[in-house]
Amino acid sequence: MYFTQADIDQLIIEDLPLHDETTRALGLPDVTGSLTYTARQHGVLAGMAPLLRMAQSLNLRAEPLAADGHTTAPGQDVLRLHGPAHALHIVWKQGMNLLEYLGGIASATRQMVDAARAGNPRVQVAGTRKAHPGARKLQHYAVLCGGGMVHRAGLSETILVFAQHRAFLPGLDVAQLVARAKAHSPEKFVLIEAENEEDALAAARAGADGVQLDKMTPEQLAALVPQLRALQPRLTINAAGGIRLDNAAQFAASGVDVLVTSSLYNAKAADYGAVMCMDSAQIAE
Repeated sequence: MYFTQADIDQLIIEDLPLHDETTRALGLPDVTGSLTYTARQHGVLAGMAPLLRMAQSLNLRAEPLAADGHTTAPGQDVLRLHGPAHALHIVWKQGMNLLEYLGGIASATRQMVDAARAGNPRVQVAGTRKAHPGARKLQHYAVLCGGGMVHRAGLSETILVFAQHRAFLPGLDVAQLVARAKAHSPEKFVLIEAENEEDALAAARAGADGVQLDKMTPEQLAALVPQLRALQPRLTINAAGGIRLDNAAQFAASGVDVLVTSSLYNAKAADYGAVMCMDSAQIAE
């Protein structure tokens, strides 16, 4: 995923709207030193890519010791930054936020992917666009680091017809909705959300590219999926609603292709430590 300079500047400005009042008030000397981030628990690393770009923007020299997507162990150093003390203090907490919050999401994603694939080795776990406002790109990146996929990056990406759309088109049935969508956007994937068996089967018969089965139980899905496959073998079948780590394997075993969830964004943050020190040469001075 590409992070623009504007993305990186916003991360810096969020924590540095004007200046660092603590370093100013203390008269902190702007001598060189280092900042080391260390994992305190097992997990999956995420947030390194934007953190490295932050360091580059602040003219810090980065020494990455692990990469996004790698597993971490307690006591493992993942990144060491070198440079002026003032810049180290600017990057310190915001860098910690990236590693901890994104690492939590990546770790939760990896756990859910592993659990789901115990029920179906080919299933995918997808994070929705129901991310925290302003943080979607970062949270989607964390899902990717954890081995998941992005369901929809935004409204422009694919066609997903919800009941909320159908409320404003009461004269059109599922087949007409699919036909209209394909006529106006022939290059786009057309996905119909279905809350019942009737709508799901109608979407498959109408030639939808996919159906998203909302709030159905694993047992309901297991009964419906073979019927949908019989109508359209290449149909993409998503399950959404109520999918958690403790039931992911059951949902996956129903035969669906994708488990769609927003629960990953509420994962507990990872735990990292950070240690700063002044360069020994300058201590000697």
